[in-house]
Amino acid sequence: MAHNARESKLVSKGDQYTFSWKLYSTWDFMIGNAETAHNKFAAIATSFREAIIEEEEKKKEDNRYLLIFLRILANIFVLAVLGASAYTVFLVVERSQHFEQKVKEQGPDSVNWWEANEVAIVMSLITLLFPSLFELIGMMEKYHPRVNLRWQLARILVLYLLNLYTLCFALFHKINFLKEQYADNVSSMQAANLTCFQKNESTFNTSCAEAAASQRVLLDTCWETMVGQEMVKLTVFDLLTTVGGILVIDFFRGLVVRYANFCCCWDLERKFPEYGEFKIAENVLHVIYNQGMIWMGTFFAPALPAVNILKLLILFYVRSWAVLVCNIPHERVFRASRSNNFYFFLVLVMLFLCTFPTGYAVVLIEPSPHCGPFSGHKYMYSVITDTIQQEFPDWLIMVFDYASSPGVIIPVFLLLIMIIYYLTSLSRSYKEANNDLKVQLHYERTEEKRKIYAMADAKAAKLPANKASTPNSKSADDTKVSPTVPGVNILRAVSPSAALGVSVNVLRGVTRQVQRPQMQDQGQEDGARGRARLQSLHLNEL
Repeated sequence: MAHNARESKLVSKGDQYTFSWKLYSTWDFMIGNAETAHNKFAAIATSFREAIIEEEEKKKEDNRYLLIFLRILANIFVLAVLGASAYTVFLVVERSQHFEQKVKEQGPDSVNWWEANEVAIVMSLITLLFPSLFELIGMMEKYHPRVNLRWQLARILVLYLLNLYTLCFALFHKINFLKEQYADNVSSMQAANLTCFQKNESTFNTSCAEAAASQRVLLDTCWETMVGQEMVKLTVFDLLTTVGGILVIDFFRGLVVRYANFCCCWDLERKFPEYGEFKIAENVLHVIYNQGMIWMGTFFAPALPAVNILKLLILFYVRSWAVLVCNIPHERVFRASRSNNFYFFLVLVMLFLCTFPTGYAVVLIEPSPHCGPFSGHKYMYSVITDTIQQEFPDWLIMVFDYASSPGVIIPVFLLLIMIIYYLTSLSRSYKEANNDLKVQLHYERTEEKRKIYAMADAKAAKLPANKASTPNSKSADDTKVSPTVPGVNILRAVSPSAALGVSVNVLRGVTRQVQRPQMQDQGQEDGARGRARLQSLHLNEL
């Protein structure tokens, strides 16, 4: 992100003459391959279309009040979609508790395939369908394409994070339910053990059966495994829904557009449904969402990264096939490269927020008593503290205790805040200085141009008088300085500012010779006039 920020400062200097820079300095004359030249030509044409769209967006004028109303309405729709998504995820997780209870009571055959995998399927469908709703809502706002893309990506990221957080909160609520069920089973097992040794044989058999059932439920109570299974299911069903979406939305849609276009009354390729566009930004964000699932679920399912590698390989080849066979580029192009830092920022936000649910489980949730490496501890992080207390020497324990005391943590925290404030102020001052230098450079460049043109006009005004006072015979010094190639040695003799000002006509003559061959005579006259003015200036300075 810091590298891209530094590069953006260098790129911004060419914004004053966008089309001139692109026209005269974009082509690479070292290209010697025809295919490379074709690709370079396509890239230059795309950059010109981007620049034209940028200029059109700057000149666009819309009704301000209507635009504000549409954007407020669009945000209301977005909040409604996000709320519906969160409520749906929480509802299906609540329903899964009843299905699991039914499985424990009646066996695994009591629920069907949909009921067993409802949470993962619903979340995968939300991930597949709801971003298209955000795209339709974004058409109401009439933002610049790049701004619209950023809003859409931010909303999709909020949708993904909201789904993941809702799933985690619902699972934590389910864990509390399992703990209550565990406590009830413990009390029932203790009561059954008391009556198991009564003299009545029927009571003995019934009580022992109840105790055995309670013991089996206790051994099956392992919430870490349950969370890991949900994350693995979510990863697998996300792969299935993504591949199914590519086949349905892109492949079959392309077949219908191509082969049914002849029997329809409108052009299917240019109007609805047309070919599907390959959405690079949404696919990048889907990869970020997939990485967030891995960060969140690896602690509970250590084999999840291996499953994710296989998933990414399959998605890579399926998407590459879809791009080559089914998809077309975006109709409207824009400078998406300016959004590189925005993508990295989304990855940073995803990484930061995905650590909270795992940290909450490590610090505040009691591990399962009969399974997992943390059984027998009050909290998961207690493994580290117990190991330090039992294995480390006393002096090192005192060092850790002092380093973790508020007397050390609070001053270090304050020091970090002051360092951050100092660096922020320094960055702000550098930014202001950079802007001041840009303004000063633009002013100096403008003033220098004015001085050069003023000097050229002044020298041109003195040219007739100098011609009248110059003798016809040439001295030895004149012969030494007069150049073989016109205008080369003269530029070395005169001052740089005067030579640059007077050589304007020479450059104009050369430009006319290149751009307008039919005006060659006029260009030669301008070149000759400029060379005569340079010679007169040289004689005056001598």
